[in-house]
Amino acid sequence: MRQIKPDDKQPRTLLVNPPLTDPTAPYHSLSYLAGAAFNAGYSDVHCLDANVLALNHLAQPAIMESLLSECEGIRQTLEKKSALTRGDQLRYRHALAAVGMRPHSVVEAINTFQDPVAFYDYRRYRKAVLTIKCWFNAMSAVGLPAMFDGVELANHGPVNLSSLKDLVNPSLLQQLLHPFDHYLNGPLSQSLAANWDLIGISVNYISQLPFTIRIAELARSLSPNALLCLGGTEITDVIKFLRIKARVWEMFPGVDLIVVGEGESAFIDILSTLDKGVDIPNSPGIISRQGKEGVPPLRYENMATLAVPRYDVWDWSQYWSPEPVALYSPTRGCYWNKCTFCDYGLNTDRPTSPSRERPISLLCEDLRGIAEVAHVAYLAVDAMSPRFLKSFAEVLIENNIFINWSAELRLDRTLARGLAEKLHRAGAVALSFGYESGSQRVLNLIDKGVRIEVIPSVLSALSEAKIGAQMMGFVGFPGETEEEACSTYLFLLRNSDNWTLAGIGDFTLTPGAIVARNPESFGITRIGEYDGDDIVRALFWADEFGHRNTPGDARSSAIDAIAAKLPRTAMDDRPWVGGIDSNHSILYFSRNGPSLVPAGISSGRHADIAQYQTPFSHVESFSTEANLYELHRKCRKDGWAIGNSQLREWLDVVDHVGRAKDGVELEILPDGSFITAIDERGFSESYHSAKVLLLESYGLI
Repeated sequence: MRQIKPDDKQPRTLLVNPPLTDPTAPYHSLSYLAGAAFNAGYSDVHCLDANVLALNHLAQPAIMESLLSECEGIRQTLEKKSALTRGDQLRYRHALAAVGMRPHSVVEAINTFQDPVAFYDYRRYRKAVLTIKCWFNAMSAVGLPAMFDGVELANHGPVNLSSLKDLVNPSLLQQLLHPFDHYLNGPLSQSLAANWDLIGISVNYISQLPFTIRIAELARSLSPNALLCLGGTEITDVIKFLRIKARVWEMFPGVDLIVVGEGESAFIDILSTLDKGVDIPNSPGIISRQGKEGVPPLRYENMATLAVPRYDVWDWSQYWSPEPVALYSPTRGCYWNKCTFCDYGLNTDRPTSPSRERPISLLCEDLRGIAEVAHVAYLAVDAMSPRFLKSFAEVLIENNIFINWSAELRLDRTLARGLAEKLHRAGAVALSFGYESGSQRVLNLIDKGVRIEVIPSVLSALSEAKIGAQMMGFVGFPGETEEEACSTYLFLLRNSDNWTLAGIGDFTLTPGAIVARNPESFGITRIGEYDGDDIVRALFWADEFGHRNTPGDARSSAIDAIAAKLPRTAMDDRPWVGGIDSNHSILYFSRNGPSLVPAGISSGRHADIAQYQTPFSHVESFSTEANLYELHRKCRKDGWAIGNSQLREWLDVVDHVGRAKDGVELEILPDGSFITAIDERGFSESYHSAKVLLLESYGLI
């Protein structure tokens, strides 16, 4: 164990938020850790948001020029080949995205997000969003095909993020992270090379995992004497779901300590022992190489003694937002804590951690601290009780604290009994709900504690109070019929006037859920882990008829037909306007109310379309990300998770591509995708109609 000799200096500490995740605001874990450290007398703590800094660095025109040149070289190389593999076809698609971009394109898009006028001009805003999508397409061309899903790494992409074989493969990680080399080997390495006593990396999303492995390697080589620690909800999940817990050290060979669960007290324990120059004790929530294998004893923080989070540790001007949006957690855990599908955190006997609430007497100080930095906040909580929610609103109203905020709540009937209006007066602009299902029988199986007939009155009360409602649910719960799945969408259609955004996903069975622990109560006869997943995040299951079920199997043409009828308020998903609980959505709710985007504002052309002459015919039939996703689904249907080595077999299949005598003209859309252009002599009405529909789907006309 590395020790720091005691002297008159405090441990010099660097806390890092790694790529790749939402660049619109800092994640709040480091704000809470910094607050705990400062409260305990440790002021030499520095926070580095490598996520937003990486993206801003890569957006610089000189680096963009290099990316665009590399994409041009890829196109030229592939266009000389007589036949392309599936991987070539994907890479060619990505390289085409760079055709319409300029070196300043991404910087201009980020400037739009940061401009308080341009940001709320939805036409200009969407042009900026499409530019970022195009950029990520281009970066995928120089990295690995189909490596991104939005602004994160794809779960069903070229790397299995739950396979240690993939995650500890140096050459594979080098290819995956190649688009970020300018930052990782430049500014980040310079930051890590300072004289640190402690480097902590907070990892909260699966998309950050490969970057964390690389950053940990860099930190160990550049600061060999520093104590290197990992923590965060994703690290907690890794420990929780690893088949063999000790293999975590294969992923992070240079790391000294890992913190699981809530980390404030563990962080202070680590700082204290460094300060005194003694070994790290066997504290709850801390594991080391010398410690016992498995999950350590859990520690749940006392909300009454928790320090005020520090939001002044961030340079807010770096984020892709016209104003700060602060994340704040006045409660932890879930007061309901019964939903049978839920599996969050390290609680072993309930779906998530026990409910704890910040004392009302301390809320005012917290909220005033937020108001000094931001006038918009997202309450990052599992679910607040109606009683606490009422008290929270009263603190804001009675103390004249003006903050617009959003949170995820349960669809409690008290919202229809005057509480919604009070929340609006307290600054609530949008609320999201785990509505889950339109079938009461399924809701009962979930143990949601909600009556379906109550929900319309709740939504109506929110609408009258000018609060945007965001509805979340899923289809495919064990035993759910097609009719019941359809009812989930039909309910939303019947009540579409009273909600703004909706997202209905596919049920995924996780190991710690009540369903997995008591499968026979849900008609499940068998549960299995996917071969190839070392981190077992999801399970397949067989029903009473022996049919194996995986996420997405419940979908049918009837369900999809009804789903297609749901109104769409905005064009994009997280982290953009239109994403449930996204910071940009909250800002638009604050400006425009439940309409989110003013009526009619999405009409009109948002961006120019670039032309490109390709020698290939039928480019539109080249392999796509959707093909790769279907391959993942097919393999999981067969009970195994495909990794990169097997994916390469599929990607390396040669597909003989025809060449056009005079070439084919492509129209490159602003997000980097394309359609085939046809000259007037060959222009057909059916093609014209298809093109119009496609452009409308992109919000371009």
